[in-house]
Amino acid sequence: MQLNRNYLYLILSIFFQSFSFVFTKFAAVEVEQGSFFALLLNRYYLTALLCLVLQSIFWQLTLRKIDLSVAYPLTAINNLLILIFSYFIFNEQVSLSNIIGVSIIMIGIVVQSRKSENA
Repeated sequence: MQLNRNYLYLILSIFFQSFSFVFTKFAAVEVEQGSFFALLLNRYYLTALLCLVLQSIFWQLTLRKIDLSVAYPLTAINNLLILIFSYFIFNEQVSLSNIIGVSIIMIGIVVQSRKSENA
């Protein structure tokens, strides 16, 4: 059960980091022509900052029990999440090269994690 909780912390850390990127994009779109201070006071930007605080907390909880050499490569899952969020939330185009690139990253994560298990 303890191992599962540690990986739950890692997953939450990854999701909060991805959510921070999404809220930052919302803030950028909403305050496109605004001032620097308008951006700082934007509700989406403030939500992005909250997500980063939560990400930081869950990352610290993750690193208490999971080696950095195992946990950090898994944060590359953000690439996949951002690609999915970009398509479904912002209606951005996802090209074949985007999909191939993220697939290569995911394959790299699998290879790296298997190497870590066998070491």
